[in-house]
Order: sequence, then structure tokens, then C-alpha cells
Amino acid sequence: MQRPYFVVPAPVLFVAIGGIAALLGHLWPMPLPAEIGWWYGGWFLVDVGMVLLLWTVWLMLWRKTTLNPYGKPQQLLCEGPFRVSRNPLYVALLVIYLGVGLLTANLWWLMLFPLLVLLLQFGIVRHEEVLLQKHFGADYSRYCKKVRRWL
Repeated sequence: MQRPYFVVPAPVLFVAIGGIAALLGHLWPMPLPAEIGWWYGGWFLVDVGMVLLLWTVWLMLWRKTTLNPYGKPQQLLCEGPFRVSRNPLYVALLVIYLGVGLLTANLWWLMLFPLLVLLLQFGIVRHEEVLLQKHFGADYSRYCKKVRRWL
């Protein structure tokens, strides 16, 4: 498979935006209101994101397709979390990111979330979809008509 357009792998993008949010929170604190609910909500989101992430990774390994965005996919996955989202790995990482934002009670994490989604959408996902369309053709087109990009 051709190298994705975006030169930064998605996990690096998440860590970079999270690092910027943490730095901004240190330099110009914007805490969320001090309520215990943020903490529980944060752990809930991190847990849900981790379950989705592990389920998706397990399915990809079980079906012997690549986790490497630069690798060639062996098959089009349409089961498990891929029945609901064409990008369950990215959805899982986004949910974890939001959970960490709540756990740290740092409003910068939430304010930078739209930027993260835009960079992911236009810098990575759109290009990956073009490559998958070339690789799987009509099967991928049918899959795209049935399953939403995100949720």
C-alpha cells in the first residue's frame, strides 16, 4: 500500500496534541470545575476506549491483516467494531483522548479536540480511504455505503 499522505502516524498525532494541551494547561491553566464527576467520567471514557481499541486490534490480528497504516491490508474487515465505524481504532483513540482530558481536568484537552479531529480526518483518514478504495474497489464502495466513517 502506498504511504499515507500524512507523515505523522496517528498515535504520534494524539500524543503531540495531548502534549500541547498539557503544556498549555501548565503555562495558562484552564481547569474544569472541581467536581468528582469529571474523574469518574474520564475513567469511564478511558476504559471504553481501551476496550474498543483492544477489540479492534485483536480482530485485526485474528484476521491476519496489518495494523501498520503503511502496510498492505490483507482483507476488508466488516465485522465486530467495523460494523459500526470504518475507523474504530481512531474512534477508540479519540475516546481515550477525551477521557484523559477529563481525568486531568484540563480544558485545553477539550478545546484542542476539534483540531485533533480535523487533522485526523483530513490528514490521515481521507487519504487512507482513497488507498483502500484503490485496493478493494467495489467491495470498499459497498462497505462505505453501509458503514459510517466515524459513528
